Amino acid sequence: MALAAATGLVFAFVSRAARADDLQQFELGKTRFDAAEYDEAASRFTAMLDPAQKPCESVPTSGTAPCRLTDTDLIQRARTLRAASLVALKRYDEAEAEIATILRQNPTYSPDPAVFPQEVVDRFTLVRGRLRQELDVAEQKRAEEERQRRIAEQKAKEEEKRWIESLVKAASERQIVMQNSRIVAAMPFGIGQFQNGSKKLGWTFAITQAFTGATSIVASQVFNYYASFDQTIATGAEREELVRRQQITLIINQVAFGLWAGLTVAGIVQAQIAYVPQKVTIEKRPVPPRPAVRVVPTVAVTPDGFGVGVIGAF
Repeated sequence: MALAAATGLVFAFVSRAARADDLQQFELGKTRFDAAEYDEAASRFTAMLDPAQKPCESVPTSGTAPCRLTDTDLIQRARTLRAASLVALKRYDEAEAEIATILRQNPTYSPDPAVFPQEVVDRFTLVRGRLRQELDVAEQKRAEEERQRRIAEQKAKEEEKRWIESLVKAASERQIVMQNSRIVAAMPFGIGQFQNGSKKLGWTFAITQAFTGATSIVASQVFNYYASFDQTIATGAEREELVRRQQITLIINQVAFGLWAGLTVAGIVQAQIAYVPQKVTIEKRPVPPRPAVRVVPTVAVTPDGFGVGVIGAF
């Protein structure tokens, strides 16, 4: 059964209306900065960065109402332009405070000398020097957090892999339980040992009991053969030889039978002592192959904008 699911990956655009509001507000401040209206530019950028203001996407696009930027890239650019405006107004304390905020959020940031005056670049250098120790500690902390995040992700992947492997193993194997019998365990010739799963011991009892049992039977047949002779027609020496052979085969029969009986009793006792109530076997079952993932690109068009994504069927 195919299961369709949206991947949630929107990789090209977001709502045009939300971006337009942020960008519109930013451009209103930037045009003031480009026109060297630094006081007005600083005021506009201050309003854009004020957490108390409503997000621009929730404010009507009249172009006059102040609002707060939410786009990360535009926020950093707005802070840089605000700092540059404050430097131009010689409000150095405020400018350096803004620069410190920028560097704390992005320690590697540096304004483009081709875009900003050298005085602004120098201010970034001075503030970076004063915050060097703090920035180094923050960078080390971020690096450690990133390392821990990667370790956690790797651990999660490994745990997921083990979980999938356990599911595949469970799906590919079926456990079969067979109940053993005490009656079977009381049978000779190693049958009880084979039932308990002791194959080597089972073969030992099977071979030795079969050998001694067969020896006892053969000896009894030879004894009967010698006993069938008519000793009245035999000479004295012949009768003595027949009697001697009968005694030998009788002894062999008795010893072999005794060994067979002892081995039989020992095998039954051992099988009862080591009795295994049930035997578990694993039966392999075929596992269906992993289904192929089919990815289809999608385009969503709305009154506010459009977005691009993918839908996967698997």
